[in-house]
Amino acid sequence: MNPKRGQKRFIRLIAIWVIIFQIAIFLLGITTGTSGAANPNFDDQYASNRRADVLKILAVLENKIEDQQLLQKAKGKLLTLGDRQTQLIASLSDRVAKKGNTTGSDIAFLLMTALITLL
Repeated sequence: MNPKRGQKRFIRLIAIWVIIFQIAIFLLGITTGTSGAANPNFDDQYASNRRADVLKILAVLENKIEDQQLLQKAKGKLLTLGDRQTQLIASLSDRVAKKGNTTGSDIAFLLMTALITLL
């Protein structure tokens, strides 16, 4: 068997599989896109989860921060953060709220403020 001929067959086989893979991804993408649009309550649930996370964070910040100007800046910054960032800060605020005045809650609060400031 000629090595060049075998190489051409291999390349042709790879090209066919790449095309099949792309078609499969395209079809799955359409299915996912239409199934997401079929659930109108998804946006409401997403908005309510985000709102709940922001309210958790604000409750902790209001308890810890006494300077109103600084609190307003933090509120404004929270609205610009992404979803994952908001969820991370909300989980830290849960720790602060549950632990009370402990070293762990102080560290969690410092991480919260650092994330809000730096992100």
